[in-house]
Amino acid sequence: MSIKGYRDLSSLVLLGTQDAAVLRSYQLSDGATYEQLVSELQVALGGLNGEMSRHPLFASLASFGSMPSVEYPVGSGSYADRFTDYGRPEPEHAELSGHMIPLLPWTAALGWTWSKLKEMSITEGRADIRLAVDRMRNRYRQQLYRRLLKRGDDSGKANGLGTSGFSPGFATAAANTDTDFIPADFGGVSFTVAHEHYVPAAGGWTTAILDDIEAELMEHGHMPPYRLLISVSDVASVTGLTGFVFPTTSIVQAGSGTAVAIPELDPTDDGFRFLGIYKNTRIYAAPGMPQYYGFAYRSYGTNSPRNPLMVRVEKGYELPTARALRDPNAGAGIDPLQDLMLYMEFGVGVSDRTNGTTRYVNNANWADGVAI
Repeated sequence: MSIKGYRDLSSLVLLGTQDAAVLRSYQLSDGATYEQLVSELQVALGGLNGEMSRHPLFASLASFGSMPSVEYPVGSGSYADRFTDYGRPEPEHAELSGHMIPLLPWTAALGWTWSKLKEMSITEGRADIRLAVDRMRNRYRQQLYRRLLKRGDDSGKANGLGTSGFSPGFATAAANTDTDFIPADFGGVSFTVAHEHYVPAAGGWTTAILDDIEAELMEHGHMPPYRLLISVSDVASVTGLTGFVFPTTSIVQAGSGTAVAIPELDPTDDGFRFLGIYKNTRIYAAPGMPQYYGFAYRSYGTNSPRNPLMVRVEKGYELPTARALRDPNAGAGIDPLQDLMLYMEFGVGVSDRTNGTTRYVNNANWADGVAI
């Protein structure tokens, strides 16, 4: 049985009948012990698990939990009744809709053989650990982007939703989803099942598209500032638009009377970066976002249920958590590290179907984007 949690990872790869002191005598070819290799994995997993919930992008985009579904109000509102001496007011209650959030298992096997472990250097082991962690990180990011870029529903057992569960995207016309959605009224404005947040346009990025993005979020009560995630390949075209304001940096001092955008987040080392501002929208280059696609939203802070996405995690956990396990299908094995793998369960669905608008700016007809 696997051990869950953040204990020393040596406990995840040693059997109860094995002695850690004896294993220390089995060293890798450059003198590093198994214990050192496991410590490297422990540090790498701790960094990955923290990143999946605290990275500036993921923290602003999603909330986290183990519940399999979300519910939300829909449709038209109403007004209070006039009180009279003898009249009885008629009770009213909100109309609700909802959908499922998927949950899928993911793994990244390290695949060391006994003979290789006997001769392997710590440098090789460290590189393999880094690769396994990168694989898990890439899948996590790709699954978040996939839900942003897909207009239709996820469904079926293959997606962790059972035989009749659906996990839809953001607001879209009834013809594109099995979970019809009428956004709740806001500011006296009513909506219909034809309301659409996946908007195509030919001709590339324009200021008109950016203005429409802000208007679409604002009409549902999502107030600025907004965030727009774009492809690295689209940086030059977006930053070249009239009205775009570049940020100040640690190496560039703006002159007197020059407007500059103020960075909101600390810089990261993975390519995700703040480009600047257009009106009320902070614009970011997001590695993995395909060219000609963009996603705009309002962030309500870390782990807020009003953020666009919901990341469902394994029951018993509160945040995305990868851990090291022996491959249960590999048999007994000779070496305690021989069949090691990283394992985690998570799925991505939409939390607030009005807090997000996806744009495709290379064609007048919509096509789902493919996250890189």
